[in-house]
Amino acid sequence: MNRWLMLRYIGLALLATAWHILPVDLLLSRSHVNLYSVENDVERGKPQRVVSTFAADSGRKNKPSSLTIKAFSEEISKPLTSAVVTIRSRNTGKTERLALLNGQLERTITAPDELFMEVSAAGYTSVKRNMIIALSSHGNHYEFDAELIRTTISLTIWAVDRQTEKIILNARFTLSGKSAGATSVTLTPDAATGLSKIDLPSKGTYVLSSIAEGYANFVKPIKLDSVQNEARFILAKHPLNETKPVNKPVTANAVPEEKPAVKTPAIQPVAVPVPKPSIPTPPVKPFGPIEKGRPVQLSNIYFDQSSPVLRSQSYPELDQLYALLSENPLVQIEIRGHTDNQGDFDLNIKLSRDRCQAVIDYLVGKGISKSRLKAVGRGPIDSVAPNNNEENRRKNRRVDFVVL
Repeated sequence: MNRWLMLRYIGLALLATAWHILPVDLLLSRSHVNLYSVENDVERGKPQRVVSTFAADSGRKNKPSSLTIKAFSEEISKPLTSAVVTIRSRNTGKTERLALLNGQLERTITAPDELFMEVSAAGYTSVKRNMIIALSSHGNHYEFDAELIRTTISLTIWAVDRQTEKIILNARFTLSGKSAGATSVTLTPDAATGLSKIDLPSKGTYVLSSIAEGYANFVKPIKLDSVQNEARFILAKHPLNETKPVNKPVTANAVPEEKPAVKTPAIQPVAVPVPKPSIPTPPVKPFGPIEKGRPVQLSNIYFDQSSPVLRSQSYPELDQLYALLSENPLVQIEIRGHTDNQGDFDLNIKLSRDRCQAVIDYLVGKGISKSRLKAVGRGPIDSVAPNNNEENRRKNRRVDFVVL
């Protein structure tokens, strides 16, 4: 009997031991690392956080984690080789800036950490992400796929002849300015179309200059504020050299011309004036010959200083323009206002446009249809003289009209 009780107690003890050991075995057999992301509904380009949770695995040794960073534009199959990544570690406080060769970077992480990463490239928006890195017995793998959006703008440039309006194929252009960088860029147009195209890193104000054989050089600032931009140069040909009279040398055999002596007659005959038939004199055109597309300057237009208010001294000149439009009822014109380069660029554009509108209001008030008139403010863009002194700046402050 005692033996039977002893065996029973031993069996119960073994059963109790097995009951306590069983959950531990199940826990160890189910040891795992569970990763999940909370980056849904987060706008692109803002910091995103990836959270990792993992079950305790005290019975096994943790392995290093791996991190893969990829940069691409538009399609993930097209890596962005010019991209770089900036990584800051919370544990160490250090910041690294690394190039993504072939658009990809592999990193091995041996300790739990939180990383703050930003992938960027010239001409693209940057993408940021925060990521918590954990370790596990089988080694975790993390990925950061950064899709960068292009931000560069395009510019198409060409030059045309002022009289023929045909594209000048041999024109060369130079682009400079703070937005273009420290150096100037020389552009060569397409031999067939005469168009020059370039991608620029950002919007802003640039300075364009042109050189074309047989034409005067031209320089003007332009403000680029859209993704696709166009700039057209209107070039005038060099004026022909004036022909000076040639003095013929006097040769040794030349006989000097003798001037006849003037003799005063004793009696002066009385001349009876004969009336000549009157020949009508054609009226003088105030603006000279008018050609379609050629700017004609209104020389006597005056405004209050830094204001679009017309002065009364401008009325005679505008009355002549009114007469021209009245005699040619089918003609449509474009009024162009110009300023010097002093002051804010945008304010100069607005002032020149408002002054053109003042001219149009005067002509409309005298009976010219508003549909025949168009106001265009050019500001300092189409300068006719360098803005290096007051005399030249005065030349640039002007109003033109162009027959369309």
